[in-house]
Amino acid sequence: MNEALLTLGFALVTASILALSAVAFTLEYAVTNVANVSHGEILTIGAYAAYLVHQRTGSAIAAAIAAALAGGFAALLMHSAVIGPFIRFGATPTIVFIATLGLSFMIQNTLVIFFGAANVAYTLDPGAPQHIGPFLLTPLDLQIIASAIAITFVLYLVISRTRFGKALRAVSQNRELARVTGINATRVAAATFFLAGLIAGYAGFILAESVGSFNPYFGFSFFLITLTAAVAGGLGRAFGTMVGAVLVGIILEFAGGYVSASYNLAFAFAILAIVILVRPRGLFTNARRTVFE
Repeated sequence: MNEALLTLGFALVTASILALSAVAFTLEYAVTNVANVSHGEILTIGAYAAYLVHQRTGSAIAAAIAAALAGGFAALLMHSAVIGPFIRFGATPTIVFIATLGLSFMIQNTLVIFFGAANVAYTLDPGAPQHIGPFLLTPLDLQIIASAIAITFVLYLVISRTRFGKALRAVSQNRELARVTGINATRVAAATFFLAGLIAGYAGFILAESVGSFNPYFGFSFFLITLTAAVAGGLGRAFGTMVGAVLVGIILEFAGGYVSASYNLAFAFAILAIVILVRPRGLFTNARRTVFE
């Protein structure tokens, strides 16, 4: 029983990181109806930006800010230079999907040119593990969980209480109708990508912190798990995605703890296949499509 509770504590950390990555991905999908395969590279860019800033400043806060900003501008550039133009030219989702896959490989190889393919690591001290109820967590683990909760709350306020949030939901539900009502769908999509990039860049930083080391390919590997969480919660539905990410994160942590962490991707694909077969719209969705769910 104690071992199960300890594993659950580790799973909460994994689920927190996964929830941030998955909700960022589903926001991108909500305003484009395209799965951005290069989403994982936003995490990688955020991790490297944080690494460079931390090397020069020694400040974890400065590194986190750098990661978020780098992710935000990277995502905005992806939309402005690739995804947005393809959509405006009438390309099908499949073509845009392939374009983002090519973009993913381009970014990976560019990072290899600048940083090399070897793993690098932060020099952040996670602190001594301490018992928090039945869980054994480090101060770093607690910061990751707390920051994920705080970001989720702020995102809820942005989506539900602001004019931008209303415009985002309108574009998500019906892009053409939103345009007819005077909403600049292209601008809303670009702003949404920037917001998603901020979240994903920060997620890349805390993921690299949690894992311990990273390389130019680590974001792409995590994207496959991110996709599983997003599909489980319902593509295009931010808060359903968060719940899906928590469940997937817990399942993978227990599977890794009791079987082997090397099979995490296999377990993720198994979950993805089961969800697609049983509830292709997601476990927590109905027939209505809205990012607010």
